[in-house]
Amino acid sequence: MLSKNYLKRIWKTRYFWLHLALADLRAKYRRSMLGLGWSILQPLALTLLLSFVMGNFFHIDIRDYAPYIFSGLIIWEFIVSTAVSGCMAFINSGSYIKQFSHPLVIYSLRGVLASLVNLALAFVGLVLWVLFTKPENFGFSWLSLILAFPLLLMVSWPLSTVCAFIGTQFRDFSQLVTIILQAVWYASPVFFEASMFRSTHIGFLVDYNPVYHILNLFRAPMLHGQFPDINNYLFTIAFSAILMLLSLYLIQRNEQTVIFYI
Repeated sequence: MLSKNYLKRIWKTRYFWLHLALADLRAKYRRSMLGLGWSILQPLALTLLLSFVMGNFFHIDIRDYAPYIFSGLIIWEFIVSTAVSGCMAFINSGSYIKQFSHPLVIYSLRGVLASLVNLALAFVGLVLWVLFTKPENFGFSWLSLILAFPLLLMVSWPLSTVCAFIGTQFRDFSQLVTIILQAVWYASPVFFEASMFRSTHIGFLVDYNPVYHILNLFRAPMLHGQFPDINNYLFTIAFSAILMLLSLYLIQRNEQTVIFYI
């Protein structure tokens, strides 16, 4: 486990890693006319394309299918961005690591926070979409979102940290992560409905897939007006715990030697 002193050091440097996250956002959207607006427009454009093609292909009502795809895309993009950016987190922060003795996990948190801002903006678009097209879904079940976002952070931060430690020592790891995530994309109900998996012999790809359970933390209240199932919480917490234990192991074993690989 992380020592109390280590956690205090993370909190003590909060202004530093917040500044880095904001600097990343400014650099990403510098000279952009729409700026952070792309956080909504990009997944929205892809949603309209996929919902039109896949909706007609599978004979699904686009009005119901489009918010399903949009919710899947914005959460999935957040997971992908945290994992991929994590692979280069320590390398891109090499100049800071060589100058300061701050906890290394703040540099993986840096990328997670920047991606979280993009997710939050896109999620506002989803909220407005649902309120306009399915106002009956608004209710007490939306209170579950208060827990959904922290759980998502509890998954993404250790995931990014694990990728950061491995990616620093093995520079090809980012390419491997991209391939793995592409495979997970097709094996998860990001834009395919869960019923499509269960109607065949590959329903286990949904039932035992942490991505499905993470997605349902947001989809259940937003798209169905229901509280998430207890299994959604259990699988998400278990997946988070595994990633946390792995990240803690890497922190304790490699934090002092990372500088030699930068």
